[in-house]
Amino acid sequence: MSSSSPNRLVVRDAAPSDLGYTARQHEELLPHGLFPHLGHTFLRRWHATFLDSPYGIALVAEQVGESGPVTVGFLIGSTDQVRQVEDVVARHRLPLTVAGAGALLLRPRLAVHFVRTRAKPYLRRLARVPRRSAAPVPVAGPRTDDGGPPVRVAVITAVTVDAAFRSSGAGRALVDRFVVRAALSGAEDARLTTVAGPGGAGRFYEKLGWQYEEEHLTRDGMAVSTYRLTPTTRPATDARARSVSRGGG
Repeated sequence: MSSSSPNRLVVRDAAPSDLGYTARQHEELLPHGLFPHLGHTFLRRWHATFLDSPYGIALVAEQVGESGPVTVGFLIGSTDQVRQVEDVVARHRLPLTVAGAGALLLRPRLAVHFVRTRAKPYLRRLARVPRRSAAPVPVAGPRTDDGGPPVRVAVITAVTVDAAFRSSGAGRALVDRFVVRAALSGAEDARLTTVAGPGGAGRFYEKLGWQYEEEHLTRDGMAVSTYRLTPTTRPATDARARSVSRGGG
């Protein structure tokens, strides 16, 4: 009599074939801010920029059983948020602008909201970096308290886990892998934001060692909480998770 082997949790680098899943989950489970409201097509293009950026992190979590792997969550973020944004603007400005403009044309109310809340800063950012720049334009990040060199800040942009797998350790494994990658890249600080209050994931991050920093309102008037952590290459906090990646990091 044979017994079935338990499922294994695996975290790996996301691939282009995962973008349909990550965009769909982002749109459904994190419908906050502008980008999710621009729709699936725009989200796919934006998520793709994390795959080929030298500062991007894109991960998926899978449950691997006898019937094969099942994707249960994803994370996107950066090892250096300032340079990630500049790199994306420099190399992906045109396709993202076209996709975003097309989405806004189909959503007049969202277009009006965009003009009122974001048009000026977005246009300034787009105009600042040459589209065919071969390298990110140097910009000043946040400095240390003593006025030293800019601190390299890693940021978790989005992370979700399917509702049926939220006790599997997938979220913890994704965040763990991000923290290790950030530390290995030389990031001195890591940050994230989550919806404030019971509707957010603040307690989850606090259990993983992230420290609450502040609460503020977004451009859309939503209250969010900021958390921070000093990245380290500590072992995964969930011993059940087996993290693998193409780069072996």
